[in-house]
Amino acid sequence: MKNLYEDQANGLRKEFVNSDTKIISVLSGKGGVGKSIFAVNIAAKLASYNKKILLFDSDAGFANASILLGSNVKYTLSDYMKGKVSFLECVQETSYGIKIISTGFDFNDWKIFQNSFNNGIFDEFLIVSKEIDYLIIDVGAGYSEKLNNFYLNSDKIFLVTIPEPTAVVNAYSLLKALSFLGVKSEIDIVLNMVKDKEEVENVKSVLGETVKRFLNRNIEEFYEISYDSNVHISVKSQVPLVYLKETSKFSKDIKKIADSILNIKTINENFSFSKRLKKIFGIEN
Repeated sequence: MKNLYEDQANGLRKEFVNSDTKIISVLSGKGGVGKSIFAVNIAAKLASYNKKILLFDSDAGFANASILLGSNVKYTLSDYMKGKVSFLECVQETSYGIKIISTGFDFNDWKIFQNSFNNGIFDEFLIVSKEIDYLIIDVGAGYSEKLNNFYLNSDKIFLVTIPEPTAVVNAYSLLKALSFLGVKSEIDIVLNMVKDKEEVENVKSVLGETVKRFLNRNIEEFYEISYDSNVHISVKSQVPLVYLKETSKFSKDIKKIADSILNIKTINENFSFSKRLKKIFGIEN
């Protein structure tokens, strides 16, 4: 029986060697800038294109993606790690065609999770990931050394901020940490809650020049998302705004970013999804 399982597991790993699944991480320098709302709406928009999405809500202590999608969390990875449920029971289906895995962790659980992550759990994660087009990871605000593998193995990183001085400074601090870490993937800035075009140009100028001068790198893309009072209604009704009001400026801005995601490439075409996933969870150095 063991050999049969090993054969199935090996077959699954080989299947993912040529997988075109992309890993997208959504970050922010601080809380309160709309990071999770962005992640959920991007996931919902991509799902509307018939793309298969797995949303991994890894925001330790603040996991709320399922709430924003109108799903009640029944079981989390925290329950799984305590032996209460199977891995598959932690996977939530939503009415938007998005699967969600929520950590349910507090800040001290991450080390336990990473230390306990083994090939068996990895194989279960692969089974859930089978046939998905995009793994979207909602990462906790700010920089955490414990999440270095997440930063290093993403095909694309969206750094969400708002046109407010402290938020921009925090975004730059996170960019600096990622640069020193040696992150090679493209990092795009998403300027959220924009009310004035002038403030967009100011942030672009200041942040772009500072990053170029002190970090010796370019910000590949600046995206802006208009302030929309309907976001509050969306959160309250637990329906992504791209579904609630498809013609809103917010939804059009999200569509532009989702369209750009369709064209992203892996950070290394010879670096398979399964190998990157192993690195993310610390199985392989």
